Amino acid sequence: MMNPLRLSLTASLLALLLVGCSTPTSRTPAPAASTIEREQNAIAALLDEASRAQPIRSAELRVQAARALIGIDQRDQAIAILERIDTALLPPILRFDIAKLKAGTALERQDSSQALLYLAEMPSSEPLPTAQAIELGELRAQAYQQQQNNPGELKELIKVAQLQQDPVLRQELHERIWALLGELPRAGLEHLISAGDASYYEQGWYELALNLRTSTDLTGQYNSLTAWRTLWQSHPALQLPPQAVAALLDSSVSSTRRIGLLLPQSGSLAKAASAISDGFMAAYYQAQREGQPVPEIQLLDSTLVNTPEQLINLTRTMQLDLVVGPLDKNYVNQIALATELPIPVLALNNTNIETPANLYQLGLAAEDEAQAAAQRAWQDGRRRMLMMIPETDWGSRVGQAFVHEFESLGGQIVGAVTFAEQAGLADQVVALLNIDRSEARTKRVRQVVGNRIQAERQPRNDADALFLSALPVEARQIKPLLAFNYAGDLPVYATSHLYNGSPNSLSDIDLNGILFCDLPWVIGPPSTLKLAMSQQRDDTDTRFGRLYALGADAFTLHPYLEQLRASPQARISGETGQLHLVSGSRIARDLPWARFDNGVPSLLTPASN
Repeated sequence: MMNPLRLSLTASLLALLLVGCSTPTSRTPAPAASTIEREQNAIAALLDEASRAQPIRSAELRVQAARALIGIDQRDQAIAILERIDTALLPPILRFDIAKLKAGTALERQDSSQALLYLAEMPSSEPLPTAQAIELGELRAQAYQQQQNNPGELKELIKVAQLQQDPVLRQELHERIWALLGELPRAGLEHLISAGDASYYEQGWYELALNLRTSTDLTGQYNSLTAWRTLWQSHPALQLPPQAVAALLDSSVSSTRRIGLLLPQSGSLAKAASAISDGFMAAYYQAQREGQPVPEIQLLDSTLVNTPEQLINLTRTMQLDLVVGPLDKNYVNQIALATELPIPVLALNNTNIETPANLYQLGLAAEDEAQAAAQRAWQDGRRRMLMMIPETDWGSRVGQAFVHEFESLGGQIVGAVTFAEQAGLADQVVALLNIDRSEARTKRVRQVVGNRIQAERQPRNDADALFLSALPVEARQIKPLLAFNYAGDLPVYATSHLYNGSPNSLSDIDLNGILFCDLPWVIGPPSTLKLAMSQQRDDTDTRFGRLYALGADAFTLHPYLEQLRASPQARISGETGQLHLVSGSRIARDLPWARFDNGVPSLLTPASN
């Protein structure tokens, strides 16, 4: 039977001959064949030869023709040719070439199911050479990826990693495997472990991921990793660990020998800096008493070493391994603009400027609490929020942070007011709840039907909750004003500003029901460090006392900065929250929550969150 492509080519040639015969007196040279025509001629020749060749040679020629057709974007014709090949008696490598061409075409068309069917034509009883087996696994992984089938993609990549002998390429595969494991929900990971059909290599990966998922605290993760390592000593994830796991393996060892504590010793920030320094040194001495290795501390005055250039030169002169500080936001901004930092710098304030690789930021920004409040409200099912904030610079920053976070989650701010003086709080609450509109409606009704009508104030009904940022004296008035205006049941989420830091049931009884976030130092069970400092100071429970916690966490963090960068899921339990790294440089703080009951904060445990 004549091949269709050859018939088409023959017809074209015949047409040219007839045209030439009809005009004998004006013969002109035939134009050169186009690239496509030359390709088609070559393909026709391959198929013609294939029709006369033995089965294996015929299949090879048809594969060449199909590959050429794909090259000129005639994929349907290529698949048609490949589908007619009987692969039953072909050698494995040739079968693989056919399956790869068909599956590759299906994947280009986003037809992953068809691609997997093509790849399934490869018999498992006839092993492929390593290079082709790796290609086959990668194709299957790509098909599962198109289907968003993480377990299927995982299994294929784990198989491919075992075949890959190049350590660089195997490391890349391990990073891909670890990223996929991180995307799996915990329930899915537990199902893979308990299914009973995992290979040795798969089971090791699954259990490693679950062990580290079970404990998000960095110390707990290190302990879990140590236990896993005992059982899986020969597992490839231990021989070539992903970057995050490798960082955890080294997390118990600190190479920091000398730290420069860069804080102002005079000026407006000196008092706050002194508290931070006291907290830092208290954590230092506690670590020393517990037998932990501690670095040498060099005190640096940021009013004298006040430019990035001076700081960089000093780090080299003093052979510092780490700088903690500065505290001043403008100074932090200047450091953020530096093109390169020779050693890590743990700044004690935040910046919005894109930072160099070695700059980390730890602060007590009020915006963090606003974001936490937005997340908590959303998790509690609140979708439409009111907002009440003070007319101050920090109030504006808190409000903007809450709005940005809540709207990014999908929520909506349906009303907002600001307040400047206590005397105007009642009017602002009325305006926020739209009580004035309710009274105006009542007045209009009375004008129509007479003064006999009785009506209660009706607050707006389009809000799920209120976000409040206020100092204690204002907050103690706002909550009763809500009740007075028939909105006493409106849930209130607040920042820590409404709490002085020490329980006072008489003063704070009017805050009952309000939920707020604060530092573990303030509302959590007192740590050994806080108890020790409380014996020497009488201000650990004040807002000023929060600076002790900041200093303590700066010391606690210093050995783990690189580990946090390598493992975004890792957490360190600190005095200012559960600490973890976001955006590559900023230390975020997951805060505990409390509710005022009988005028006293009652810590909400994870079980009751």
